[in-house]
Amino acid sequence: MTDSKFSILLVDDEKSIHEALGIALTEAGHLVGYAADGAIGFQMFLEGSWDVVVTDRAMPQMSGEQLAAEIKAISPKTPIILITGHLMEETRVQLFDAVLQKPFAMSKLLACVEQVLDATKR
Repeated sequence: MTDSKFSILLVDDEKSIHEALGIALTEAGHLVGYAADGAIGFQMFLEGSWDVVVTDRAMPQMSGEQLAAEIKAISPKTPIILITGHLMEETRVQLFDAVLQKPFAMSKLLACVEQVLDATKR
């Protein structure tokens, strides 16, 4: 992992996911913001400065796909990682810079974050 800290917006409606992923990302040296649904996540995105967004697919208020479309419309270079337990159509996957199928190892998430950040920051 790089020595740089990155700001990661974590959007998921499950508290246990926030806790588990947040701990792993924080221990890896990243700064993590939390949103309980896509609408809150989009508002936080607009109000903050985020290097990467990690979002669930199925959430109340605004889905991960809707969130990604809104973010990419105003900030097309912001990397977005989707975490999902559902299979997706190829056209929907194109909204995201990476897709992680649940369940996944924390090491896979950390590698994915590093990969999308390397692709956009260097």
